[in-house]
Amino acid sequence: MGFWKRSTASREAPLSPEARRQRLWERAMGRLRPTLPSDSPSWVLGEAYDVENALVWFDVVMRVGSGWVRRRYRYDGEVDVLYFSGEVPFPEAELDRLPPERMVWPAGSLLRPASAGLEERPRLAGSQGEGYNWK
Repeated sequence: MGFWKRSTASREAPLSPEARRQRLWERAMGRLRPTLPSDSPSWVLGEAYDVENALVWFDVVMRVGSGWVRRRYRYDGEVDVLYFSGEVPFPEAELDRLPPERMVWPAGSLLRPASAGLEERPRLAGSQGEGYNWK
């Protein structure tokens, strides 16, 4: 059989939505890791998923210069790209309120998605993340 006659169908069983979400999250954290400061902790918060379109949105609280910021990211798993969507200042007094289980260091292990109580994100009307709460 010539190469043009080979079956293109995948022989692997399709992944469950939870397994696809986990794989998407691991790839997003792999792209995020090089952007994290090496001398201070960061917190990954508020992830939202669109598994059907291989998208995940999340915020990261990190130290930048002499202050703290909350950055917004969007990871597109289809093309394996992490997009920076902006930042706002984060008050240092609020650091104590951040959940310790969401803290990450660049050299540490990957975070697991906070799946407790998470629902699938509904499809977005546009590509800019309408409907995403920017707190």
